[in-house]
Amino acid sequence: MSNLFAQIAAFDERLLAIPFGAEPEALALLARRGELVALVGSGPLAVEFAEPLLQLQASTEALQERYAHLRRRLAAEIGESGSHRQFLETLADSLGPAPARDRILA
Repeated sequence: MSNLFAQIAAFDERLLAIPFGAEPEALALLARRGELVALVGSGPLAVEFAEPLLQLQASTEALQERYAHLRRRLAAEIGESGSHRQFLETLADSLGPAPARDRILA
């Protein structure tokens, strides 16, 4: 499980380092990150993973903030139909909602 958290952290670093204007390059990374986060959320976690889970929550919130403008811009420029809608849904699914701050499942 520690390796999984480390992989997600590496993805987060890469995603946060992508310069503004180059966000479409992040889609594949966001999708893979979403898969890894789903693995983390697929079962209960031991208490020892509380700190990595809080770090994951913080990085998820940072990514949501970082890429929110892209979703809004795409929705405004190209609408939410056809393949563009699928792109926006994939982006939204890959980020997903941040876990509640007061809940840590152990």
